[in-house]
Amino acid sequence: MGGLGGLGGLGGLGLANSPALADALIRTRDGVGGGWSPPGSAPRSLKPDHPENLERWEPWVRASILDFELLSKLGFSQPATGTMMVSHIDTSGAAVTYRPLVTITRPTLEIFRKQLVFLDRYADLRGDRASEILTQTGGALAFLSSAAFLHPSRTPWTLELLATALRLANFTEMRLKHALACRRPNEFSPQVQPMILTPSHGSFPSGHATETFMAALVLWMVLRDSRTLPPNSATPTPPYGDVRWGTQFMRMASRVAINRTVAGVHFPIDSAAGAFLGLTLGQYFVNLCRNAGTYEAYQFESMQFPDPTAGGAPPNDGDFYWSELFDETIPGPKQPLPAYVISNGAQGLSPSPLLTWLWDKAKREWN
Repeated sequence: MGGLGGLGGLGGLGLANSPALADALIRTRDGVGGGWSPPGSAPRSLKPDHPENLERWEPWVRASILDFELLSKLGFSQPATGTMMVSHIDTSGAAVTYRPLVTITRPTLEIFRKQLVFLDRYADLRGDRASEILTQTGGALAFLSSAAFLHPSRTPWTLELLATALRLANFTEMRLKHALACRRPNEFSPQVQPMILTPSHGSFPSGHATETFMAALVLWMVLRDSRTLPPNSATPTPPYGDVRWGTQFMRMASRVAINRTVAGVHFPIDSAAGAFLGLTLGQYFVNLCRNAGTYEAYQFESMQFPDPTAGGAPPNDGDFYWSELFDETIPGPKQPLPAYVISNGAQGLSPSPLLTWLWDKAKREWN
């Protein structure tokens, strides 16, 4: 008898649509099926729209369902010239209500021009970071997995949760990039000379920063939400509650974001806005998954971002500093908020049983 690949012809399941297997199945049914005999009973009906049905579907089907669940709750508008808003659509009441989630104002050309000094300085690091930059062009989840034990066999639900979060980040960032329509660094100066092909979409906010910071936040929150019982204790404690996990995830996300400036394709303010977007979307996503009932809305004011030519010291020198946006000891937004981030207050949030189901499946992988 062979291994699992040959046991009972299981290896042939991968050829379900091949002509040879289809012909063999036809012949087998003709040989063993016999005369038609109506079944004595029918299978039990599945519960309509029940979260547990998700486990029965293929991963791509779950992805489509969860994407619709998330995107159907979002709206997009332009409250003022150069200002774009992503809203949460609340359908829990008698009337549909658009609640603010993320508001971003577009930097002026002068702000981008002043930030070019960082592109020149960071270019000196290209030789040291070339391997990182090239491997991060398609995303950076592998780098987060080097800090947390992510593996397709060990943590499939966590990876599916992160993939869901990353798709939300991508859809949102691309809509904002299109609306804000900001030029890339190499359009300002021929001396930028990026070390990789400049992406042919808007520079602001940074997609790498958005996605990596969102993944970092979601991953740490699901780790913190896991529960075990220590010896001689009746109180569940999170095994990954140590703040050092959050610090490493945030540092990793920051390095990925800064590498895009090193490569010559993003300004530091792009990374700041991306990190802001990723962290805000990430907490919104986590609160949906955890049935928190509320989320916090924020606004990114580019005109209040530190001026690189004003002579300020870090973190007020116009560069990107993740610790100005997030405090891993809370964990949550830095208090007080930097001048360029404004809170728009707590907003109501109705539950999402589908996302809660996936969250629970993921967090149990870390017990």
